Amino acid sequence: MERGGGDRGRGGVRRSSPMTMKWCPRPQSSIQTPPPVTVVADQNSASLYNNNDHNNNNNSYISPKPNTVANFSSSSLSNDVSNKLTISETETETRTETEPFVFDLCPPKSTTVVLKPPLFTKNRENRRFQQRKDNVGSVNSVVLRPGMVILKGYLSLPDQVNIVKRCRELGLGCGGFCHPGYRDGAKLQLKMMCLGKSWDPQTGQYTDNRLSDGAKAPDLPTEFNHLVEKAIEDSHALIKQHSKTNNPQKILPSMSPNICVVNFYTQSGRLGLHRDKDESEESLLKGLPIVSFSIGDSADFLYGDESDVVKAQKVVLESGDVLIFGGKSRHVFHGVTAINKTTAPKLLLEETNLRAGRLNLTFRQF
Repeated sequence: MERGGGDRGRGGVRRSSPMTMKWCPRPQSSIQTPPPVTVVADQNSASLYNNNDHNNNNNSYISPKPNTVANFSSSSLSNDVSNKLTISETETETRTETEPFVFDLCPPKSTTVVLKPPLFTKNRENRRFQQRKDNVGSVNSVVLRPGMVILKGYLSLPDQVNIVKRCRELGLGCGGFCHPGYRDGAKLQLKMMCLGKSWDPQTGQYTDNRLSDGAKAPDLPTEFNHLVEKAIEDSHALIKQHSKTNNPQKILPSMSPNICVVNFYTQSGRLGLHRDKDESEESLLKGLPIVSFSIGDSADFLYGDESDVVKAQKVVLESGDVLIFGGKSRHVFHGVTAINKTTAPKLLLEETNLRAGRLNLTFRQF
């Protein structure tokens, strides 16, 4: 996150008008409801994302105004700008102007009868996740660099199911998922919800209430905190084994999260290299870690000391993986170059009906 974002949006585009989004229902009136407005971002619509410092939940893209075709010529753009262009998949959103924005993370299933997998298959999948979680010291869970650890398959299938269901429940309430955008029609290509405190993509500030509509941020579920704290403890065991140190907290400090930014990316989602810098000065100076949960489709994750994709290293974050970076790695550049389609665990989808894409929860202490 770039501290004090000023008038620059999360995708790096400067706006003179404040961000607007409709959320909580308005009182009914006698005024006739206008006809539905359809917003379409098709393959002819180009998106820009900022490759500079911004919040890791800054999800990447701002599309042009609805019904506007953006034509870009490679000869008229510098190489730097050309590298920041991406074409989004077809995405259609229909609602009336007075209707509140509602995003269902797990839309109801169709009436088609789908046979659930046998108990044997479920138990086998649960055992596989548990084995990956128990074997924290295996080659699958590694110290990527000082203060940066990836725990492969750390979240069990029941844990993932519970997280998805809780996020859906919170996301449908007031203060839940929103679709950040601007009055001119530009939209960020993500759905976002903040727990504990709200993060504003236009100012880069944390507040108790969302600046756009005044909605209070939902509380951070206690069970989420327990998972985060346990993951940090297990990371200490891995660091101790890897570095032969008796005090792993010097390498990766402990923290108790009081903020979680929940983002849902479609399968066309991307995130430019950036650093998270909007937490308190004390939190940043202590190197208190960011803890990231990945659920759903896997993602190609880049990280490095510079905002250069060529020099960055890559790991694949799969459903159930936990990534932690703090200490000397707290200000590492990181981003997502691709969401890998149809890679989510089948049992997870059958249990939750999670939309196609990646659910990402990033925990931090303000």
